Amino acid sequence: MTNSPMKPKTTRPPGRPKRQANEQATNLFILKTASDLFMEYGYEPVTLQQIAKVCGVTKASIYYHFENKAQLFTAAVTAMMEKAKTTSQQIIQQEDMPLYDRLVMLAERKLRFPHGDFEAILRKASDSLSKEQLKSIRESEESIYKVLTVSLTEAIEKEEIRPLHPLLMAHTLASMLMLGNREIAKEIAPSSKELAHTIVDMFWNGVGLRTEQQTGGPGTI
Repeated sequence: MTNSPMKPKTTRPPGRPKRQANEQATNLFILKTASDLFMEYGYEPVTLQQIAKVCGVTKASIYYHFENKAQLFTAAVTAMMEKAKTTSQQIIQQEDMPLYDRLVMLAERKLRFPHGDFEAILRKASDSLSKEQLKSIRESEESIYKVLTVSLTEAIEKEEIRPLHPLLMAHTLASMLMLGNREIAKEIAPSSKELAHTIVDMFWNGVGLRTEQQTGGPGTI
């Protein structure tokens, strides 16, 4: 019996899945870093070079993933909105919890991570963005309001709150929570938890039922 010669082991080139995973991780890290910088400083002051430096990558790496600053801004903001939407859904769709408590939890989560005035940031960035990019950002923003609107509509049907326009209520609460981005917030309440209760109490007294009809939340003034 003759032994057949052993075939030399062939070295397989690095697989594409691993490379793709690394590229995806880098892409997500760039998006997160960019959104943090844009929300803190605005569109104009932030450069791709600054983003690359904070990420610990080269500027060429930024261009590998994103064509230009406007595209990165759009992608970063929409990714941020998608994350906010997911978090909002997880909180607001807890059916075993009264709406008032869910709103407080949602408010506290938002107030714990304050950022710049989004409308002001987007207004200043709009001249550098295409109509399609602006539309994409607005649609991602509206998707967050839609999550809240659905729960408010359900609360109206259950007679937990007054039958006001759900979208108006959603935008009203969001506007009230913008107070958390201002320095005066520290004078109103020392913690995000206390400020969340204060703001939601004020909001609830505008949409809540009268005391004798109310099923959840504090009594109306």
